[in-house]
Amino acid sequence: MHWDHYWHLTETLSSFGDSKSTFGYPEEVLIFWEDIVCSKKKECAYLDLATGKGVLAILLQATMTQHNLIGSVAACDLAKIKKDKIKSDITAISNAIEKVEFKFNIALEMLPYKNDSLDVLVSQFGFEYSDWNKSLPEVLRVLKTEGEIILMMHHPDSVITSDCKLGLSILNTLLNENLFEELSEIIRVKFSGKVLLHERMNKALLNKIQNIEIKTENEEFWFMDVMSNISKIMMNLNNESLAELMNLKNSIHYQIERLEDQLSVAFCKFDVIKKLDLAGIGSRNFNIKEFYVNGELFSWVVRIYR
Repeated sequence: MHWDHYWHLTETLSSFGDSKSTFGYPEEVLIFWEDIVCSKKKECAYLDLATGKGVLAILLQATMTQHNLIGSVAACDLAKIKKDKIKSDITAISNAIEKVEFKFNIALEMLPYKNDSLDVLVSQFGFEYSDWNKSLPEVLRVLKTEGEIILMMHHPDSVITSDCKLGLSILNTLLNENLFEELSEIIRVKFSGKVLLHERMNKALLNKIQNIEIKTENEEFWFMDVMSNISKIMMNLNNESLAELMNLKNSIHYQIERLEDQLSVAFCKFDVIKKLDLAGIGSRNFNIKEFYVNGELFSWVVRIYR
């Protein structure tokens, strides 16, 4: 449910967008996927698993078009995303979106694709959320002989995982401090006309917020993201302010659930190998490597061969 909420609210195609890149990806990630597409010499049918709003599928399609390669790109996700939410003002991306065959409300444990029908299955921070006991047999079922599965997955020691832990700590701290309850009461007092009481409560809460310990720049980013949204509400109080405040609180709960999910699927190498082994995928048919961006650990890359 929280992923439905996330994709409904966000305007970006990627859940970890880098505003400096057209696709929201760090350069190393772009190069990795572009190299995958360009390495395929024949016509390829791709499937992006747990696609979200489709940024990887769109990148694959745009790369094929750019290099005059023949093929098709399909994409699926469990979230209930509307196709009209996937859009771009950039012509090349908009054209690629139209060519991708999207399917939503689709579980990876029950794929709606024919046996031996796809050459390359990919996923970026998506496949690991599935039930591997059921999803691995499914992806192998739809994969052609001599096909390949390429999974970029969360790593327990990556910069992404580290940032998730910081975000989770800050968001839980803000909720545990009962800020939203106190802010709601301040709004009620303000509208009751009790000026002096409002000023005292406002000052006390401001002191409380200032005493919240922020140790790092990344923690400050998470903290200020919430505070900026609170400030917008409190500086323009009206009849909708209480509802807006509760919506913001609910959004933080959804975000906490998303971060907890993300941390729960940041598997160590031993766990990944164990899951592959239980699915009958022998060590000769896969490899696992660490992937780095700007010299920092970013993810696992798991490649499975049939």
